[in-house]
Amino acid sequence: MLAAALIALFGGTGCGAFVTDSGIFPLPAIHLVYPLPSQLGLTFETVRIGSPAGSIFAWFIPAENAKGTVFISHGAVNNRSSHLAHYELLHNMGYHVFIYDYQGFGENLSVITINNILSDARLAFAKLLERTEPGTEKIVMFGLSMGTLPTMAIAADDPERVVGVMLEGSFITESLPPLSFIGLGITPSPLAYTRIPADLNPLSHIDRIGVPKLFLQSRDDTITPFDSARELFDLATTPKYFVPLSGLHTYSVIFDPSYGPRIEEFLNAVTGN
Repeated sequence: MLAAALIALFGGTGCGAFVTDSGIFPLPAIHLVYPLPSQLGLTFETVRIGSPAGSIFAWFIPAENAKGTVFISHGAVNNRSSHLAHYELLHNMGYHVFIYDYQGFGENLSVITINNILSDARLAFAKLLERTEPGTEKIVMFGLSMGTLPTMAIAADDPERVVGVMLEGSFITESLPPLSFIGLGITPSPLAYTRIPADLNPLSHIDRIGVPKLFLQSRDDTITPFDSARELFDLATTPKYFVPLSGLHTYSVIFDPSYGPRIEEFLNAVTGN
């Protein structure tokens, strides 16, 4: 597990990019889909999803006698292979995992733009809804960092089968420090947040999500500040839960021993286990 975690931290994140006014130009690592779930001993299916810019790809990682399914929307400057610590943990808890890439991530070589991530997320979610395996009738949406934006937008529409939402590294765009916008592919400036599409604005969605919500936020996070996540939490409707954590941005799964138990408690509650 430690070796896998180190691969995720240093080899799979795809960190680093050239940023201009027109968007992000990622280093090749953002397309390096490694390691595969099979290298952790997990069975998985590669799912191809049609999009206007060519196929985008996902993994369906089944769990035996699954309690439910976790739909993961990952953050910027990485791909679905970067979150092996997350999907291994969720699988071991007894949940199917469906994790996908946006256009320009993984095997898709299109130009990356934040304008596409919501439409890509909707396509991926619709693909999950086509599945009929036991356990897919109860879905928990899980957004990480930039992935919290499409997660909230879709969940606000009260989609079928969704019984809960988890948000890790969430934020209100107006309160992000300039450095954060590099991770979103936007040149830092006082008006940078206005370049995040209106349909992804968390303030337009957070108070319309009726299912239980779990906010996970590290006090050590310098990309999405703790206070910003707390402000978003305060705007959410009940039921809602806020869990302070430790560790770098989206890496509490590796460094905070309370991470797994708090997630499992929430998942089991919303799925009726």
